[in-house]
Amino acid sequence: MIEIRSIKNETEFNDMLYQRWLVLRAPLGLPRGTEKDKYEDSAFHLVALWENQIVGSARLRCLSKELGSIAYVAILPEFQNQGIGTKLMQKLIVTSAEKNLKTLRVMARTNVVKFYNHLGFIAEGEPFNYLDTPHIFMYYKLQVDSQLVKDW
Repeated sequence: MIEIRSIKNETEFNDMLYQRWLVLRAPLGLPRGTEKDKYEDSAFHLVALWENQIVGSARLRCLSKELGSIAYVAILPEFQNQGIGTKLMQKLIVTSAEKNLKTLRVMARTNVVKFYNHLGFIAEGEPFNYLDTPHIFMYYKLQVDSQLVKDW
């Protein structure tokens, strides 16, 4: 059973950063420390736990009163394609609606565009390289739907 929830303490936060590094930066040959940025303290962090192990994570931060940014969506390879990423994203979408955000943005690696499309994100602009990996900005227009919030 997978549990989706926010970070509870500093140890869990550090475990999340390590999990994020394993998924997003280690495969690129990047050192520890590259999995975080200056916005960690002002962001909302979610984790997916299986038997008390962090197997997935994602982050939301407000860029303005209406625009939120989702970043560092990371699922351990052995747990991918099991709906964990979808559950993390659904929780972030609901949280964004509760914060009265109007639009969400994600800088997606181009190899996961279909995942974000499935959730309702639309690619805008041209692909670009970030960390020598092709990315594209994708946007999601939030619609407050009380039934949707209840379902998630």
